[in-house]
This record gives sequence, C-alpha cells and structure tokens, in this order.
Amino acid sequence: MFVAAAAVRAVLAYGPPSVGSPADWPVTTVLLLPAFLLSWLVVVRVPASPIAPALALTATMPALVFTVEDWGASARTSRPWPWASALDAIADGTWPWIFLGFVTLVLLFPDGLLPGRLWRWVWAATPVAAALVTLVVSREGAARTSPTPLRVVLIVVVFGAFLATLLAAASSLVVRYRRGDELTRQRLRWLMAAAVAVPILLAASWLATALGVPGTLAYTWFLVAMLFLVPGAITVAILRHDLFDIDRLLGATVSWLVTTLISASVFAVVVLVVGGYFPDRVGITTAAFVTALVLLPLYHWIHRAIGRLVDPDRTVALARIRAFVRRVRDGEAEPEEIESVLRSALDDPGLRVLLRRPGAELAVPDDAIPLQTGDSVVGALILGTTSARRVRRAREAAVEARLPIEVSRLRLELREALAEVRSSRARLMDEVNAERQRLERDLHDGAQQRLIAIGMRVRSVQYQLSPGVPAYRELDEVVETLEHTVAELRRIAHGVRPSRLDDGLAVALRDLVADSTLPVDLVVPELEVGESAATTVYFTVGEAIANALKHARATRISISVGVTDQVLRAVVRDDGVGGAREGFGLTSLRDRVASVGGEFTVDSPPGAGTSITVEIPCAS
Repeated sequence: MFVAAAAVRAVLAYGPPSVGSPADWPVTTVLLLPAFLLSWLVVVRVPASPIAPALALTATMPALVFTVEDWGASARTSRPWPWASALDAIADGTWPWIFLGFVTLVLLFPDGLLPGRLWRWVWAATPVAAALVTLVVSREGAARTSPTPLRVVLIVVVFGAFLATLLAAASSLVVRYRRGDELTRQRLRWLMAAAVAVPILLAASWLATALGVPGTLAYTWFLVAMLFLVPGAITVAILRHDLFDIDRLLGATVSWLVTTLISASVFAVVVLVVGGYFPDRVGITTAAFVTALVLLPLYHWIHRAIGRLVDPDRTVALARIRAFVRRVRDGEAEPEEIESVLRSALDDPGLRVLLRRPGAELAVPDDAIPLQTGDSVVGALILGTTSARRVRRAREAAVEARLPIEVSRLRLELREALAEVRSSRARLMDEVNAERQRLERDLHDGAQQRLIAIGMRVRSVQYQLSPGVPAYRELDEVVETLEHTVAELRRIAHGVRPSRLDDGLAVALRDLVADSTLPVDLVVPELEVGESAATTVYFTVGEAIANALKHARATRISISVGVTDQVLRAVVRDDGVGGAREGFGLTSLRDRVASVGGEFTVDSPPGAGTSITVEIPCAS
C-alpha cells in the first residue's frame, strides 16, 4: 500500500494533471521511507514481533493522507481524477489519520497490547475520533454548518475526543513502564526519548503555520520526529536495546527541555517586571543576565531530579557506592570489599577489580575500564557483561569508588612489602641460626677440644717434673688458665646456641630451669618446631627468668609452653613487684621475637607480678 501510494503521488506530481511541485514528492517519500524499511528489518530479525506491522502502518498512513490531498487537488485542474471533488472536500481534515500508525506503535510497543478491554477500546476509538475530525473539518461539513456556537462546541468536542484518545494511548506507556521488567523499561526509555520531541515539534509547527510559514515546510521537522526518530528508536529498542546509554540520553533531553521552558519563563517574567520601570533594552539585558545566572545551576538541579526519575537504578547504585565510601572513610568497612559492592550495585556478578602489583605489569583486556591515579594506570575494572550503558555506569562507579580502590591498592602494596620484609627477615634469621649452630659446633669440637688437648699435654709434662721446681708451679698455672678459657668458651658457645636444643626445646628448657635459684613450675610437652622458633623461645624464657631473679623480687616462677593452631606460645609469669618498663632487656627480646614474625606482650601492673607472652609461628 505504501508503494502504491508513492506511485500515485509520483504520477500526480510529474504527470498530467500536475497538482503540485515535483519537489514535494521526493521529500515526503524520503521522510516516509525509513519507517517502511525499518518495519522490513524488524520482520526479518524478529518475525513474531507486532512492531513490524505498526511501523509499516506509521509509514503507510501519512502516504495515504498525502495521496488523498494530492488526488483531491486534481479537482482544481483541467483534468480532474475520479472522485477528486469528494477527496478535495475532506482533504483539510485528513491529517488526524497520520497519528493512527503512531498510536498503534504506542499501544503495541514493545510486545503487544496490554491485557484488558480498555486498550482495545482505545485502539478502536482512534480511527473513529479521526473520522469525526475529518467530517467536522471537511469543506462540505463547513458548508452545511454555519459558524454558530453549536459548531464551535462541536469542533471542541471532536478535537477533545481525538486528543483524549491520544492521551489514553500515551497512558499505556506509563502503565506498561510501572508493570514491566527491566528489559521492558529499557525499551520504553528509547521510545520516550524519541517521542518527547513529537509534541514539541508539533507545537512549533502550529506556531510556524500561524506565522505564515508554508505547511510543507512548517511540518517537516514534526514529520521527521514522528516518521524517522520514533520508528528508529523503536527499531533499536527491539533489536539492540543496549546499543547506547538511553538513560543518559533521555535524562539529558528531558532536563534540557525543562530547563529551556523554565529559563524562557524567567526571561519573560524579568522582562515584564523590569521593562515597566526601565527602557526595553535595559529590561532585555537584565532578563538575559538573570537567566544566565540561573541557567547552569538550574540545569544541574533538574538533571539530578530527572535522573532520579527516569534512571532510578543508576541513582540507587551510586548512592550505595557513596554510602560504602563513607563507611570506609569512617573505618566501618574494609576497602577490599569494593569488588563485592560494585558487583551488587551494578548487578554484574562477573565483575572483577584488578589492581597492579608493585613492580609487575598489569595485563588489561581491551574491553576493560582502566583505573588511573594521575597519569598512571593502577588497575582495571572488568565487566562480566558489557554494553554502552553498563560501561558508562561502571565508569561513573569507578570514579565514585576511587577512595576504596586506591586504599586497597596501597594496602596491597603494603602487605606485599611487609610479606617481603618478613620473608627476608626469616631467611636472615635462618642464616643467623645456622651460623650460630656452626659456630657452636666449631667452638665445641674445634677450639675447645684443642685447648683441652693442650691442657692434657701440659699436665703430662708437669707430672714429669719435680713438684719443687719453679717450672712445675708455672705449668700448673698454665693448666688453670686453660681450664678457665675452656669454661669461657663453653659459656660463649652456650650463648650463641645452646647445644641442649639438639635434643629438643622441652629438654633444653628443663635443663635451663634446673639452674634457677627460685622454684619454677614448668609445663612443656615434647614439641616439633622450627629452629628459629625454638631458639627464640629458649632465649626469651632464659632472659625472663634472669629478669625475675634480678629485678622482680619474686618467690616463684611459672612457665607454660604449647602449640595452638601452628603457633608456638610461651608464657612466663612471676609473683614479683611488677611495674616492668621497656628497657634494653625487654626491647631486645621484643626485637628478637619480631625478627621471626612473632608477637611479644608484657603485662606488668605494679604490685601484681609480671607476665611475658611470646607467640611465634611454628614453621619459623
């Protein structure tokens, strides 16, 4: 039908009798062609969709209206077409039929009529209302009816009925939006973004016509909106609803429209108020100045308000992220939770937050969103599902979540740096302990044994002399010196690493407390722990016993050693005067324990004794 109407108009434009400018035919045909082609595209891609016939009707009805007008215009030529007079009489009232395809689109979009008889009645009432407008506005009706108040009332009633059908059809979008799921709402936003231009351009067309602009030119942009923008938006909504970020487009469009109307009202009010007291030029200048002052903040306020209305999901997501950022800032949440927060806020379970490790390259996929600090890329946001809308929201979310992301990165660097420090410290302690063990063996098996051998040889030579000679007494002094030297070497070797640890920590501790002058209650099972942990606990217990003997004025000492969850724990308590302060002894113990990744705690209230607790990983 669309092709037939186009062909008839071509004959009327170029053949006898010519009823209009030949330039009108290609312009209007080109305007109508996109909707027809888009309907064909929807039929091919989604054959079951009811939108394809509605799109075809959107292009066909204007084509039929234009054909009726051109056909009727042939009545005013020398060679009129059949029924030209009748068509010419109703030509001025056929314009409501252009809206039939538009109403059909609105009622059917995106998946058919809403349930209920009301919407079927609305669909059926639209052509009836259009027919009534055609009948009242037609020349024959005007000729039969004089311009009496009754006719004015009739015109108002008919036009009101037609407008009511349009509003009823538009209300279906509101109902569908409130009842629909997220996909339906996303598609409806496409239609709303394009449809908002239709009433604006229609009003502009009426104004242009009232000012004397030719009808073809005055209604061109209205036809572009209704026959190109709306069908195009509907086609994208059906085939690729996530192609662009429609929420942002719709919010910006509505915000611009509302801001324009309010700014125009402000301008007019200022001109009227100020113009009564000052010359017109001063009033216009003042109005322009006041409008410029309120325009930008007004737009931002309106844009936020419209955004909350047309895109509540984005508003809720950003609010959730901002609340999390505040909790991180207040110390109520861990910044490492940002990945789960972003997944929940953006409704993307596959989302991942990658942070660049110090000194390492970050492999970022091409579709990832980079996270930057200054000019350097510190991480990337990888979406589980990508679309223009999701990417924009993810970029906004990344900006809002910049604080926890940056804190997470810094904490990651700090943890890795601390892990490297602990690892290097543990390696150093292993080397120190190995060196101590080697030195203890060398002292015991090397120098000490050689000195003993020398003493034995000297003693053998001494026994060959007479006790009364001076050399006998000198050799006796040499042997005593060697014995003192051996004792000193044994003390030094024991300080480097007690040989008792070769038989285990429990044996070494039992031998250690056996030399104490105070009663010691020792509880220690047989333990299998690392060399560094055993050595550290041994020296810590020994130093704690020495401090209790020297400073605490204690009467009894208790020691308990055990392993819990792969942690070697030793507690040394005394019943002395307490009040122990940090000094060289405690500080050196704390440093020794920290060197193997352990924790050192002192509890020494005055008058209540002292308790020293050491916790070291068993693998140390």
